[in-house]
Amino acid sequence: MSEQRGFPHDADQARLDAELTRQELGETVQELTARLKTTYQRVAVGAGAALTVFLVVSLVLRRFMNRR
Repeated sequence: MSEQRGFPHDADQARLDAELTRQELGETVQELTARLKTTYQRVAVGAGAALTVFLVVSLVLRRFMNRR
């Protein structure tokens, strides 16, 4: 994490501070986007697996019920 900076004393310091803040925010957004993508992929895989299990169980139950 970056150390605390004091309030800019002139325009050049203010521009530098703004640029550093933009860079930090950009890095944060990239990291959050990567985490969200990973989470979305995990959810999609889990939902696909759950749907597959549901379909297999449904087919097995249907066959079992039709044999009676």
